[in-house]
Amino acid sequence: MKPTSTSNLNASMHGTREAAIFTTLSVPKAVMALVVPTVISQIIMVIYNLADTYFVGQTNNASMVAALSVTMPVFVIMAAVANLFGIGGVSLISRSLGEGKYEKARHTFAFVFWGSIIAAFLYALFIWLFHRPIIELVGGTEDTFEYIRQYMMWTMVIGAIPTILNNVFGHLIRSVGASRQASIGMSLGGLLNLVLDPLFMFVILPKGNEVVGAAIATMLSNVVATAYFFIFVLRNQKKFPIFSLSPRDISVKDGIASEVMAIGLPAALGTLLAMISNIFGNVLVVGYGTAAVAGMGIAKRIGMISFNITMGLTQGVLPLLGFSYAAKNFKRMNDAIKFTAALSLIFSIVCLIGFQLFSTQLVTLFIKDSATVAFGDDFLKILSIAIPLSALCYLITAIFQATGQKMYSFVITILRKGIVDIPLMFLLRELYLSNGVMAATPVADTIVTVLAIVLLIRFLNRYTHPKLLPSQ
Repeated sequence: MKPTSTSNLNASMHGTREAAIFTTLSVPKAVMALVVPTVISQIIMVIYNLADTYFVGQTNNASMVAALSVTMPVFVIMAAVANLFGIGGVSLISRSLGEGKYEKARHTFAFVFWGSIIAAFLYALFIWLFHRPIIELVGGTEDTFEYIRQYMMWTMVIGAIPTILNNVFGHLIRSVGASRQASIGMSLGGLLNLVLDPLFMFVILPKGNEVVGAAIATMLSNVVATAYFFIFVLRNQKKFPIFSLSPRDISVKDGIASEVMAIGLPAALGTLLAMISNIFGNVLVVGYGTAAVAGMGIAKRIGMISFNITMGLTQGVLPLLGFSYAAKNFKRMNDAIKFTAALSLIFSIVCLIGFQLFSTQLVTLFIKDSATVAFGDDFLKILSIAIPLSALCYLITAIFQATGQKMYSFVITILRKGIVDIPLMFLLRELYLSNGVMAATPVADTIVTVLAIVLLIRFLNRYTHPKLLPSQ
């Protein structure tokens, strides 16, 4: 594999700042240039995801809040589809740029774009045809059924394509180092949702339709964000020649389809397994009442503040890791890993302390129902223990995704969500009741993080220069 020179990259990107991020900018500056916009967009996305729960919580209707909690795992499937194509695509594109294979990068861009549209359409069709058994499967009750159905129709049937495409575009645009532009697009949808939520819930629609209003606001926000990305890609095809929306550029040669799927599948599987884990969690606590389900949903949404931001750090640095690995610039890759790890751990520890100290106040922001607050308080304190562990897992997984190590990524993914945590939910519930269900997350993350560190050391020892090893 021939290392890629700066001049080759500049020939493709016309000497842009994005080219410097991959090649000449100092590692701390390059990492910050990539992760800060991504983290900002993640913060806004967290606020955007919390907005529905916050505004619906103002009704003090536990059934409405529980409906959003139960719907979350099914909504997350769209994120899985976006990760399947987006993370697989950003990994392959960044590595192709590192090797100087610009045509392959362009074909990958087109394949990911059209593949995600087809997948989104099929998902919307499936939800429309089988929404009733799906609602029953994820824990819907007589009190929450209609609220769940309304939310699913607007966000997962009508809104499937813009929701998935919005996330896929974010990954694709970051693959060339344009993290700031990707952040603008994703932030646009989140900020718009904050405006549209109260407008549709409390002004346009009559009382009792708050869930419908939240769903319409979410769908419209994603439509606008996707439109922004379309315009950006079309206007910057000369600056970034790999940008292609033409179906004529779709190609499965050079293993494009298999490489995208091989890296994207573990990422998608991780999201799906997280959804299944959430379903088990809802089903296992539903016996403790609607307040328990609502409390768990609020705790998890608050936890998203830390989980999504640390995930944003790792996703932001992924293109730099992939490019450096393919260009055989292992020192730059290793320095980027160390710098990102330090940022992730510092932030996650601050969140852990904050959630432990102010859990009651945070839950009360979303709902005043005393029973729901009591459950949410306990759940958030337990969940927050997993934050630093998850930060390490996210980073190690991103390293394996960026460098094409699909087996390592797959192993960490299925262990963290699915094989380890679900059995622990059943076991710990018997010992600690509803709190035991939530405790499965930090226990599982502890086990998997230890294994992930072992696999990372093995990878560095086998695939990179020996001088990169921490012991040396």
